[in-house]
Amino acid sequence: MRALSCMLSPLLLICIATAAVAAPVQYRVAVIDRFYPSLETYQTERDISLDVALYGLADLNGDRRREPLYHGDLVTLIARHPQISFLHYPLTASSRPTHEILTNLRELRLRHQRTPVDALLLCWESSTLISAFDPPFNRDRAGAFKRLIDYWGIEDAVWRDTREIIDELEALADLGIRVVTIAGNGGKRMVNAFSFAEGVTTVGAEEAELRDFVADNPFVDTYAPAARVVRPLSGVDGSPAGFDINGDECADITATSLSGTNTGQPRRRMIKGSSFAAPAALKTLLPGLAVETDCLTPAAH
Repeated sequence: MRALSCMLSPLLLICIATAAVAAPVQYRVAVIDRFYPSLETYQTERDISLDVALYGLADLNGDRRREPLYHGDLVTLIARHPQISFLHYPLTASSRPTHEILTNLRELRLRHQRTPVDALLLCWESSTLISAFDPPFNRDRAGAFKRLIDYWGIEDAVWRDTREIIDELEALADLGIRVVTIAGNGGKRMVNAFSFAEGVTTVGAEEAELRDFVADNPFVDTYAPAARVVRPLSGVDGSPAGFDINGDECADITATSLSGTNTGQPRRRMIKGSSFAAPAALKTLLPGLAVETDCLTPAAH
């Protein structure tokens, strides 16, 4: 498309056709996961401390305390991009997360007409041994595998949830939502049943050395880096500036967002799993994302 630019000279009006600059495409991505909670979620600071001790990232700043960064916070950090905004659908410390995932998926679908999303990141798994299914194990037999899960669900609530989650993922994909899930971290003999859903993109690890840890089977669609080094950064005065999670020398995690007083020795940590491959793959699946050249301001809790 071309725009008409005009200017008035003393004698005549001069108009020049110029190329219109299109606004960069923007995406809204839903993430169903466990996130660092707000104080309103709990009765006391002690409750939050206990929760962080269970679900927080391992100590980064040397104070011997886990960090207020949960699985979903890390997934979102890896997926961050100036053209992406996120809608968080939080999971609690439920003993049956599959039921919470199912509830969130239903809510997401019901809200889609008034609060549409372009993509969904579901970095959780409901996995079992491939040998539980009759051979051959391939995509053509996905229907048979889903029927077997129906049977398991007669007596097992988690498998009943799993089967209904598969239906919800397919319904979201039918709405045009890019649904991305993970291969799972049970190893090469396992399969994440969510990947049986038609229209869903399943992401595995591109690192060959992780193939015994991250599942790889005919239902894996694409691969991305599954291992990340969370590396400390220093300011110009040598003081802790935060931590880089994706190798771009940007403080994706600020020092002030961590636990304690940051007086200890910052630590380098390795995180790995298909949960960290999926958000990286998502950015390659959304067309029109610009190459990132500047550091993003880290999101505050």
